[in-house]
Amino acid sequence: MQSLLFFILALAILVVIHEFGHFWVARRCGVKVLKFSVGFGKPLWQKQGKDGTQYILAAIPLGGFVKMLDEREDDVAPEDLDKTFNRKPLRSRVAIVSAGPIANLLFAVLAYWIIFMVGIPGLRSIVDDVSLESPAAFAQLNGGDQILAVDGRDTPTWLAVHKALARVAESGGVAELTVNTGGVKLSRSIDIPKWQFDPASPESLIQVLGITPISIALKPVLGSISQGGAAERAGLKIGDELISADDVLIDSWSDWVTLVRASADKALTVKIKRSEQNISLILTPEKTADNVGQIGAGVDVSSTSVPANFKAELRYSPLSAVGQAVLETWQFSSSTVKSVGGMVIGTVSSKNIGGPITIAQYAGASAERGVLSFLSFLAMISISLGILNLLPIPILDGGHLAMYFVEWVRGSPLSEQAQLQGQKVGMVLLLMLMFLAFFNDLSRLLG
Repeated sequence: MQSLLFFILALAILVVIHEFGHFWVARRCGVKVLKFSVGFGKPLWQKQGKDGTQYILAAIPLGGFVKMLDEREDDVAPEDLDKTFNRKPLRSRVAIVSAGPIANLLFAVLAYWIIFMVGIPGLRSIVDDVSLESPAAFAQLNGGDQILAVDGRDTPTWLAVHKALARVAESGGVAELTVNTGGVKLSRSIDIPKWQFDPASPESLIQVLGITPISIALKPVLGSISQGGAAERAGLKIGDELISADDVLIDSWSDWVTLVRASADKALTVKIKRSEQNISLILTPEKTADNVGQIGAGVDVSSTSVPANFKAELRYSPLSAVGQAVLETWQFSSSTVKSVGGMVIGTVSSKNIGGPITIAQYAGASAERGVLSFLSFLAMISISLGILNLLPIPILDGGHLAMYFVEWVRGSPLSEQAQLQGQKVGMVLLLMLMFLAFFNDLSRLLG
């Protein structure tokens, strides 16, 4: 239920931002806006504004729309003809249609700007160990080294290191590291293989490079529970502290993960501590495609106190944060476009497409980790929404822009019949995409 509430909240925020982009630019271009709706279906609340626009909050929170005065849809009084969308010049129509996705991207910049100004806490980027015959070993990295920067960009935390290296790994190449070795700053060159995040793979890019980051033994306290997962079905709750499984003591979260991965389809008698009471329950980890166990639960990192000498924070001044926010938005947008392109040509699995259930789970989990985590989630979904709407699929903003491009080339708009047929094709493609997203959601949920 909590995930659903945060999903609705996130969607409402992003829909308002997207539709407000269309609304604001339409008004600036002299187009009369008839309706501004958040959601579809039966109105739960509506109000007629002094500007003549009807503002609506509807029952189905899966989108929204801005309805503008248009001769193709309604009869228009002669005195209002100059306020219709269809009579505006091409540049105005392009600006109005583009404004929604652009608003989503600008919101992401604003969100990242706030995040970078407030600061992102994490563990110091100190290397614990390096695997033999690995890229890190060939780069002469050693245990105890701290990675201060990647390609000139400061990396005080391991999250910053991973993001910087992941940018290089999108196409593969060489990254220049600035390393603190025994108090001496040295430069190291490391070969980065082409790598892309795969939720089904247990290895991170850092591990692929042969680096073991310095770590803290996390207390085995549950910080998130996935809906429909083995943990929820067994009765586990957020805040539960794991004590033992089949009488084997659990000292850390890593011990628990190792045990779960090795216990696929095996019933475990788990003892937990909840509100000062010890409780026993039966938990059966589900078998994944890789034949390892999973339960659909995450650790509560905040329950473990981190020593001060391990703490670090990635933070920028207000002015520097602007550039970093724009860069973060650009790079996430670029990765999203590459992923979509990879799915089209078959180099990226379509299983990576997530639907409402997946988004709801991420919304709930991010909200539980705090305001900044939820804001980061909103920024990523806002970028994805903006990019999705720019796809050249009729019925989406990108489809309209594609038709305007054809109009610019031809010198005249497509016929209404051609536009109508295009919208039918676009609706079919959109329904297929939605079906695939729901199918992936259910596949993950049901294992």
